Amino acid sequence: MVDTRVVYLEPGQITIDRMTFPALKPNQVLVQTYQASICGSERYFYRGISVRPQDEARGGSETQLGEARADGRPRHAYPMGPLGHEGGGTIVEMGAAVDEYLGGGKAAVGDRVGSLVYPTFTDYWVSDIKHVQPIPDGVSFEVGCLYEPLGCAAWAAMYLGVKLGDTVAINGVGFAGNIMLQGALKAGASKVIAVDVVDSKLEIAQKLGAEHVINVKAADPVARVDELTRGEGVDVAVDAVGGTGIGVVQALGMVRHNGILAIYGDNYIPVKEFCFNRFHEDGLEVRNLNAVHYTRLRAVENMREAYRAVQRGVFDLDIIFENSVKYRLDEIDAVFKAETANLEEQTSLKTLIVP
Repeated sequence: MVDTRVVYLEPGQITIDRMTFPALKPNQVLVQTYQASICGSERYFYRGISVRPQDEARGGSETQLGEARADGRPRHAYPMGPLGHEGGGTIVEMGAAVDEYLGGGKAAVGDRVGSLVYPTFTDYWVSDIKHVQPIPDGVSFEVGCLYEPLGCAAWAAMYLGVKLGDTVAINGVGFAGNIMLQGALKAGASKVIAVDVVDSKLEIAQKLGAEHVINVKAADPVARVDELTRGEGVDVAVDAVGGTGIGVVQALGMVRHNGILAIYGDNYIPVKEFCFNRFHEDGLEVRNLNAVHYTRLRAVENMREAYRAVQRGVFDLDIIFENSVKYRLDEIDAVFKAETANLEEQTSLKTLIVP
């Protein structure tokens, strides 16, 4: 029997509780947490920005990485938890039937693994073996614990659709946006435009190669992109903001005729006065850049493909960690309060949580 702390979220409130795990089921593993991190979605949920019941996804069992809520309520109902879907740790115990990982590879006690599901804001977590993946050789434990967010962002960077000479606008240059910015440049983009509300994040984007940066507080981003592209628009426009839909609206305003609208951010609430005319008349290609919301096996394959690029040093991750902060689990309530009080002052690319 293992006792652990777990985290629950309601609008404006984080609660740390305790739970005791029963004996492992045959296909489960017990993982000791090494590092977790806060997802932007959790900040939106903390602010009360979430999905209406009528807008919940229809995904069946093969497209859901986690388990259904025990209370039978919609996935995004409050309270949410146990919380934390970004993280990694070490397998310390395995169920009797555990043999290998989904996608292949022998599983063993002592393996370092990244999680694809909740909960990782814990001391330990229990998961079906199909929901964890081994951290590849040559990847540090800290980087490997970013398995879900980094795998998603890296896969998105590989599938933006950027071709040699393309112009690209990245709306939102936090953690994922700056990974996609690097991918766009490596794919041959001639010009990348970074858009955000935080100057420090725009400065990082410039260091990574963005030719132009736009602070939405200082200039109309669509008008500025129009000016920079002489009215043509960009070849690829990315939404890496999510939440309220503002990133989609901005990206749609920036993309050229027959261009690519690439959606990475998870948008939770209806967008007012949103018109689909340009999708039709401009023959836009819309790309879903999410790596994990397919079948379980395809999600794992996508993440492994992305981590091959990470393993080979394609992305500058030092700059990510240089601009991230780390807190203890017992500080998590104060962290959420501070980071959501004024998002324009939220400068950390990744907020890391350790037990």
